[in-house]
Amino acid sequence: MPSQIDKIKIYLKKPLLPFMFLGISLLAGVFFILAAVSNYQNIRKTLDTGLKLQAIGVEITFKSLIKNFGLDLIKKEKNFFAELLLGEEWEGVAYVAIYDTEGKILLHSNPELIGTKIQDRVSFNVTFPRSFYQTTLTEEKLFVYENLLKTEKQQAVLRVALHIFPVEEILGYAKKHVYLEFFLGLGFFGLGVIGFWFFKRSERLIQRIEDLERWKFISQVLAHEMKNPLASIKGFTQLILKKTPEEKTQKALNLILKETLRMEKLLQTLNSYTHPQKPNFSSFDLYSFLTEVIETFKLLYPEADLRVTLEGKNFMVVSDQDKLKEILINLLENAWQASQEAGNLRVDLGLISEKTFYIIYIKDFGKGIPQELIPKIWEPFFTTKAKGMGLGLTIVKNLCEELNCRIELKSEPSSGTEVWIKIPR
Repeated sequence: MPSQIDKIKIYLKKPLLPFMFLGISLLAGVFFILAAVSNYQNIRKTLDTGLKLQAIGVEITFKSLIKNFGLDLIKKEKNFFAELLLGEEWEGVAYVAIYDTEGKILLHSNPELIGTKIQDRVSFNVTFPRSFYQTTLTEEKLFVYENLLKTEKQQAVLRVALHIFPVEEILGYAKKHVYLEFFLGLGFFGLGVIGFWFFKRSERLIQRIEDLERWKFISQVLAHEMKNPLASIKGFTQLILKKTPEEKTQKALNLILKETLRMEKLLQTLNSYTHPQKPNFSSFDLYSFLTEVIETFKLLYPEADLRVTLEGKNFMVVSDQDKLKEILINLLENAWQASQEAGNLRVDLGLISEKTFYIIYIKDFGKGIPQELIPKIWEPFFTTKAKGMGLGLTIVKNLCEELNCRIELKSEPSSGTEVWIKIPR
């Protein structure tokens, strides 16, 4: 019976799951954004309708006054007209005006403006009633309603201007809700993208874990089935080498020994990848440590032209010496092989001290790595070499992460490759 973890793995590995999550999130995001726009438009339309109805109420009242008392009588009673607008029932009215076809003000709630020209006058050919927003000289925004008015003597236009302070407060409240819905929509968009990335990453991670489990099993089988035979082959080959004086036989035996050692190293590499050990941190002098690494490398590859630049002494660090040595030997071997393939024997190694970390750099003089392959070189089992498993740089990167080190690689065609290891101080 599958465990809960196995059930989660099966669930996350469904190929359509990331796309379903992304699709649902995007649809939810679109819904919230469209709802926000629609709600704002509806609220705006409702408030405009409310202002228009208020203006129509004022229009009906004025038409009734003019019909009962006449325009001339109302013009004479200027104080009555002004006091009328100050009443509570007229709260919200900014001004009321009546103007003729020439734009001349026949009546205004401000008596001083009677006889002057009206602002924003329009042709009588437009459709009435009409409404629009007007900004005054004091930067106040007003709602303006206009309709035709027939007086005893001529055709005129009645204009009612309303304050929109209450409406603006309601609109401000509505805008907050619109912004909230809009950002919720964007949030769902972002959630969809993040979820899609998460599912894809989880899928790759599960695949990697499964690959690692398979390779663990394979490495255990290989170690069990091949370790003892390889040890026997190596031991007997070394024994025969000591007792065989013939040169041709010695060459053949040396070749067997070399290939046996290579197989042992491949098994060790596979074991390091599938069975990583916990780091054992200790304090040590990096300068002295590098001196030992250099001596080890020279013993392994005496023909290499290793040029060393060590600036300063007493570089105290806290790290795992064995893992750090494995990193450096691996990188030095790669650099040596790259330089050798290009017909060069030179490898540079240096130590630089900076404020927050020490830098160990290793440079080869090979053909370099194509830019499109650089992101792939850290992937397990990726290699451009005829021999090897493609695990060396993967192990190096994993070890750097365990030791809290940063690894950076720069490479240019025909100029070689340079690797920097940044070790925290």
